[in-house]
Order: sequence, then structure tokens, then C-alpha cells
Amino acid sequence: MVPLLVSNNRLEEEPLVQANSIMVSRLLILTILGVELMKIEKENKQKELKEKLKKDEKNREVTSTHQVPLVSGYEVVKLRIKTELMTAEKCERLRRITERDTRICNDYLRIIKHNEEKILRKDGKINKSLLDKLTLTTSKKTQHKLRTTVPHDLKNRYPRCSHDEFQECSYRAIWTYESYQKQLELSKRELNRPQFKKKTPRIQFKGLEKRGTFRVIPTPNNTVSKLWLELRDSLDTKRSGKRNHKKLMLPLAYSPYHKKKLMLETIKTLELVYKSQKQQWLAHFTQQYSVPLYQSTNPPAVLGVDLGIKKTAVAVLLTPTGKVIMDGLRFIVNKERQAKMWRLEKQISNIQRLLDTRNNNSQPTQQLNVKLSNLRKKLRSMTKQELGYAVNQLVDFILQLKKRYNLFVSIGYPKDIQKSHPRGSGNKSLRRQLHKWCYHLFITKLKHKLSQYGFAPYRVIAINERKTSKRCSRCNSLNTTRTKQGKFNCHDCNYELNADLNGARNIGKKLIQYALRPKNGYTSIRDILTNDYYPLKLFKCFQPLSQWL
Repeated sequence: MVPLLVSNNRLEEEPLVQANSIMVSRLLILTILGVELMKIEKENKQKELKEKLKKDEKNREVTSTHQVPLVSGYEVVKLRIKTELMTAEKCERLRRITERDTRICNDYLRIIKHNEEKILRKDGKINKSLLDKLTLTTSKKTQHKLRTTVPHDLKNRYPRCSHDEFQECSYRAIWTYESYQKQLELSKRELNRPQFKKKTPRIQFKGLEKRGTFRVIPTPNNTVSKLWLELRDSLDTKRSGKRNHKKLMLPLAYSPYHKKKLMLETIKTLELVYKSQKQQWLAHFTQQYSVPLYQSTNPPAVLGVDLGIKKTAVAVLLTPTGKVIMDGLRFIVNKERQAKMWRLEKQISNIQRLLDTRNNNSQPTQQLNVKLSNLRKKLRSMTKQELGYAVNQLVDFILQLKKRYNLFVSIGYPKDIQKSHPRGSGNKSLRRQLHKWCYHLFITKLKHKLSQYGFAPYRVIAINERKTSKRCSRCNSLNTTRTKQGKFNCHDCNYELNADLNGARNIGKKLIQYALRPKNGYTSIRDILTNDYYPLKLFKCFQPLSQWL
């Protein structure tokens, strides 16, 4: 009976095992199908996301405008400090701060000089962290350890100076020393080491609002001054052992011109400058500007600019038409101001003759010296005004042409013109005029002014104007004469023109020639003023101007 029972159990168990195996197989199939379905769903979602992204990109390209690259730079705005409204105590504190800063900067320069081998890197720059290890102790732990002793302890020497002020003085000394190293590489003669002889305080960084060393406070309803400068002063707080530094409030001369120029949000640094001749304190604010880069799809054009002594500047526009239009001409002259300057120069020459005679006869010359210095100051200010007036007139003319053309500016740079008329050459009056001619300052001002309107450096190029005043702008002949200072005659094609106008046309043609017909396989155009090279790819648009050649 027992085997029969066993066989019956086996018969009963077999269908249960089969049912379980079927269930397991079904579960496995369902899990595999579920995984595959999840994969398919993920793939479908990814495809949908990609399609959405493509549609969004197309919509952005259609709806949004093209983002123009920005040109950024720094500009200095100068404001006078109203010392007449300050008390004697505040003026004395300002003087003591600046004198202390000059002494600290000189000490930093001496330390750099004696430790050049340790501090200087291979690229010629100074390692700031190594300089701090030589000069400043620390009350807190640095990256490695606490620094209690240093070879040159400036904090012990100047106990009334804060750590931030030491850092600003070190930056000032480092910048001057690095510029001295660059000048050594460029110059052929030996140069004296840098030293601060006049009042040259540190350059103060604005930084954060809480930790900033200065703050500019506008007060439009104040009758004394519309703008105030708040300086953080550590002279008295360090002596008394306080943590919060005292503030020195300085009133600034704020005019509508400064209201347009000065942007309080973009101010980066401050430099206090003392003018000993005028006995004035000035606050130089450096602010950052960013302007959209000037790009144009209009036809190309080159503006040739010829600089002169009597006529400050003459500008001619060269367009694809091959002709000069009256709207593309500009003579920049201020005869009234020039006449005043000539009178001042005559007065100065007369006083110099009187001084010579009085010195020879051993007579007193103190009054004449005072008159001479005052006249020279007046002449300097008038020349600066004349330059500013001419630059502004030319910039306004360029901005008008910018709306119609893809504009490039070619300026004639009279290189080595002063060396061509040395002492004893015969023409003394011409030599004096050439040495007073501020052509370098004019071009640098024009470049800086146009950069603030988005002009890239390759759009304003200074070119050597050699033989541009002698060459005919029509037939390129050198068989020419100038019957007068302002009249040009060509003997080959009988062409008569204003001499300055002819020179400006040749200066503009020279830039087109460099771009379209480069000599000796040159692949770039050189700016004589800055000594920068620009590739010919930037001047591809000059093809329609080839008829000028």
C-alpha cells in the first residue's frame, strides 16, 4: 500500500510544478517586455526633446536679433576737490595721507630693487605673494602657517596704516616697476630707476561696498556740493586701537559735463593727484565702459586725414564711386583761437629777449619771470583746448559718415619730421612750429574717442605720410610744385588742387594700396603709432575701392 500512496502524491504534485513553471516563465516574459517598453518610451521622449530643441533654435534665429560683440575699455574722469570748502584739519589729514603713501611706495620700490632675483619671474613680472612674504606679517593663519616675522616689516615702520592700504601701495609700486622693465627692453640707453619724488598716493580700489576704501555719494539737494567723496582714513583709528576706520568727506566740483560722463556704477579705481602749479587736488576716477562693436553692411569707404599746423586737420572721403563728394570734405580750423595763440607766442618771445638783455646788464628779472610763466600756462591750456575742439569736430564728422558707409580712417603720421629740420638747417621759425606741433597727442585722442563709439583698432590706422604732399593724387607723379603753402600744381597732368586736400587723398589711397596690393608678400598692415599689425583678412571689403588705384 505504501508505494501506491507515493505514486498518488507524485501524480498530484506534477500539475502544481507545471503551473508554477508556467507562471515564472510568464513573469519573465512580462518583465522583459516591460524593460523593452521603458526603453522605447525613453527613446521616444528623447526624440521629442530633440525636435523641441530644434524648433526652439529655429524660432530664436527668426525672432531674436544677432548679438553684437562688445568693445570694453577704461576711461578717466577728473573732478576737482573743493579744498576752499574744507577745514584746515581735513586739508592737513589729506596731505598726511598722501605723503605717507608716497613713502610706502618708495619703500616697496627699494625692496623690489634689492630682491630682484627672488621676486622676479621669468616673464619679467613680480610675484606678489613673495613680495608679501618679505614685507607684511599676518595675525591670522595663511595657507601654510602664521607669519610673525618678515625681513622688511612695513607694519612696524608704519603702524598707522591698514593692511588694505599696504596692498594698494604694493600694487602701485609693482605697476611702476613693470613699466620700467618694459621701457628698458625698448630703449637703447640706460634709464634711471623709478622713484616717486612728488606726491603720488596709492590707487584706491572700490571693491565691495562694505570693504571699499572709498565711496562716491551724490547729494542733489545739497547747496554746498552735489557730489561727495568718502575716503577711509586709518591714521587716527590705528593709533587709538579701534577697528572701524574714520571717514574723510571731500566735496567735489560737479558740473553738467561730469553728470554726463561719470557713471557711479562703473567706477573701478580712484587716484588722488596734487597739481603743484595750480595748487589743486584732483580726483581721477577710472570707469569701465562697454559699447557694441561697430559693424556695417554698407559700401566701404576710407577717410583720409591730413594733419597740419595752420589747418589742424583736413579730411577727405574716398567712396566706391571714385569721386570726391562735397559732403565728404571737412577742413577743421579755428582761426580766432589760432590768432590768439600767435599773439601769445609773440609776447613770450618779446619777454625772452628782455630777459636776455636784463641778464646781460645784471638787472632784476623776477617780474619778467612771473609774466613768462603765466603766459606759458595760458598757451598750454589754449593748445589743449584747440586739440580737444579739433578732435571733437572730426569725431562728429566721422559719426555722420558711419551711418552711410562701412568706414575706415587713415591718418597721416609725420614720422621723423622734427629730425628732418635740425638746428642750423636755416629755417628757424619752421623748426619752432614743428616742435610745438602735437600730432602724436591728436592721433591718440582721436583713437581713444572713436573706441568709445565702438570703432575697433584696425578701423583707425596711422600711416606714414612720406611723399604724400609731393605726389599727385590723380596721376601719382612727383613732378609737382607748391606755388603757395596751400596750392598744389602737377606739371604732368596740369592738375591744380589744395595742397592739404591732395595730401589727405594720398593718405587714404595709401591704406587702400596696402590692403589690395601688398608689397613683398606682406600679409598684414602696420599701425605706426601703436606698432600693431592687422591681417589683410580684415580689409577684404576694399575691393570696390580698387578704382582709386
